[in-house]
Amino acid sequence: MALGKNLRRSIALGGQYAGLIAFAIFTTFPFVWALSVALSADPSHIWDFPRSFLPTDISLMWFERVFKEMPFMTYLKNSTLMSFWTIVAVVVISVLAGYPLARLRFPGRGLIFVGIIATLMLPSEVNIIPNFITLRNFGMAASHLQEVLHLPDDWNMREWIGLNSYFGAIVPNFATAFGIFLMKQAFEQIPQDLIDAARVDGATELQIMWRVLVPVSAPSIAALAIFTLVNAWNDYLWPSIVMTGKEKLPLAVGVFNDLTGPFATSTSLVMAAIVMTVVPVLIFFAFTQRYFVSNLSGAVK
Repeated sequence: MALGKNLRRSIALGGQYAGLIAFAIFTTFPFVWALSVALSADPSHIWDFPRSFLPTDISLMWFERVFKEMPFMTYLKNSTLMSFWTIVAVVVISVLAGYPLARLRFPGRGLIFVGIIATLMLPSEVNIIPNFITLRNFGMAASHLQEVLHLPDDWNMREWIGLNSYFGAIVPNFATAFGIFLMKQAFEQIPQDLIDAARVDGATELQIMWRVLVPVSAPSIAALAIFTLVNAWNDYLWPSIVMTGKEKLPLAVGVFNDLTGPFATSTSLVMAAIVMTVVPVLIFFAFTQRYFVSNLSGAVK
């Protein structure tokens, strides 16, 4: 009896591990193949499976050509700058919106939350035209303000908040329904005793939020930061519409534009550029993944 139970448990466990291994192979297949192609000096076996998974004459020549034939560092700087401020803004706004929805009682709270969640059903393309018109008007207002204040022409305030600006490329991503929902759920999981103890000590609502709830919700904030980074880093459609100058293009847009131009005939160069585009996200995840296994143990303590 016990032997049969242990056998079934072993089979179930083996099935779970087999499923996880299959999923891991499926998800890592594109990156491993791209890395192998990028490291192969001889591109003649790119399409020969499974031989293409083993680099032929390992070399960094394709990576060197990427740096020489396209402004990769400029694109990397732009993506890093835009992703950093997007993460900061999304985390701050999500925390500020999630706390009252989770812990405060006020009329219309449920209706507001339903309205926020309802935006998840709308495709992002719906916002393109309204955001573009709003951003263009921002630029016109900035130019008018510059004339009224008699500011120097080299300031060009239109490029600060109008079209072809970093602000214009990232501001539509600042408030996300997913981020607000995630932080609301995280704050609701925190024991009420922890909040009551802070109120007894005389803490205000803002102090409770920033000094009690935010540190305890570090795993959720780290998860939100990672999701936001991936979305901001890979954002292509909106920046490609707003950005007109090549010197401000992020990686997703700049690399794609260059890959469809001078790199179009070299698959190895394409793969090398793709690998270098993915690596920064992997590094960020490596430094933050430990928060995913964190829990609330010791919080009440």
